[in-house]
Amino acid sequence: MLVATGTPALAHPALIPLPTSVAWGNGDIPLGPNAVVSGKGATAPSAAFLARSLGIKQGERGSTRILLRLVPARTIGNPEGYHLRVDRHGVLIEASDPRGLFYGAQTLRQMVSGGRVAVADISDAPRFLWRGLLIDVARHFYGKPVLFKFLDQMAVYKLNVLHLHLTDDPGWRIEIPGYPKLTKGEITADGSRAYFTAADIRDIVAYAAERHIMVIPEIEMPSHSGSAGTAYPELYNGGNALDPASPTTYAFIRSVFGEVGRLFPAPYIHFGGDEVGDDAWKDMPDVRQLKVAQDLGSTKEVEAYFVRNVVKIIEANGRRPMAWDEQAEAGASSDVVIQWWRKARPDVLDAAAARGSELVVSPVDQVYFDYHQGPGEPGAPWEGNDNGPTSIAKILAWEPVPASFTPEESKKVLGVEAAVWTEFIASRRYLEFMTFPRLLAFAEVAWRPKGGRDEADFSTRLTPHLDALRASGINARRDEGDAYEFITH
Repeated sequence: MLVATGTPALAHPALIPLPTSVAWGNGDIPLGPNAVVSGKGATAPSAAFLARSLGIKQGERGSTRILLRLVPARTIGNPEGYHLRVDRHGVLIEASDPRGLFYGAQTLRQMVSGGRVAVADISDAPRFLWRGLLIDVARHFYGKPVLFKFLDQMAVYKLNVLHLHLTDDPGWRIEIPGYPKLTKGEITADGSRAYFTAADIRDIVAYAAERHIMVIPEIEMPSHSGSAGTAYPELYNGGNALDPASPTTYAFIRSVFGEVGRLFPAPYIHFGGDEVGDDAWKDMPDVRQLKVAQDLGSTKEVEAYFVRNVVKIIEANGRRPMAWDEQAEAGASSDVVIQWWRKARPDVLDAAAARGSELVVSPVDQVYFDYHQGPGEPGAPWEGNDNGPTSIAKILAWEPVPASFTPEESKKVLGVEAAVWTEFIASRRYLEFMTFPRLLAFAEVAWRPKGGRDEADFSTRLTPHLDALRASGINARRDEGDAYEFITH
């Protein structure tokens, strides 16, 4: 057996993310038309998914048997961890939880080539609990077919959170009973619908759940909510954000989060809370009265008052509130999960960790996929361009947890999340070009243990994945030559 925990030989399957421990054996075994996948009880869904993926039958007897088996937690402690063994007797995937079985199945899928699978012994588990991708469907809308395609690839690369940015100034993309004007304007020139119905959301959530991916909804407030203010001007009441002094605003928020809570079973609701301008509530009489009544001075204090009310509404729906890191600065309670994005404000991240907030780390200059991938390539013009293009090399060199964090603070980092913001991304081809293959490098960081990453090794493993992505119809970037299509996007 050849131990290859760092750099697999070229003759071996190109696994992404690379498992924690791999021992390659000699040769391979067949997975012909008479091979079967076996799994009963709690293992059955993963067995069925694997059988469909490989195009083979489920059963107990066959020329080669792939057995999925649950074991006690004392055997495999991480519920997302697994043990995969391929030898002359067949294939065995063991885990203590269906999630681990599913991820073992994804590794096996990557090992199959030409109807054969390489002999190996693999033990694996993820570093981070939260391995996410944000897709902004508010600024440019992408419907179920696109999201299903992305969910398929997220599953292959063991990502487990899809964060949907559903509302922003340009668009409101989810139907809310009692507020039909929110989506009345979301009809395209050709008459098609550019928002999700309740049935759409249920379909997306179910499709994701089958792949062990939870879908996190984000409803932006109090700023970045212009689509709501346009549809219902009374919600803004003459200001530049949702009116924090009006009972009408909170009735609206209760209705929205009530519906969101019914449609999304995930334990989190993201309320945004970023980029609230100093002029958000300038010269509004009812806000002046609110300041006097609640002894509030600055805009930040008004914002904090508003957020306390929003947090109560989200918690009343049985969910954990989540927000961008501006809310840590504005004084949100430590019960709010903080998503840190402002790479220029590490002090905010440090302070949130010190006070015990749970954290998801998404620095703009490392894992925002709307920024350019190489010199001269298209991308957003803002601060994510600092320190050079958001290349695969840059992503692989990133260490998500600051060295200054104590062990207790490090435990508060739930994980990492990449983001595809769509101000400048108006087509499916461009969305795919900006996401793939950077998402695979991100998956490597999200899954692998802490430590150095070899860019040359990753590039070698990436090549067959690029071919597979493009063969499946995904417009994955191969090199800078593919950027010419989008220079004037």
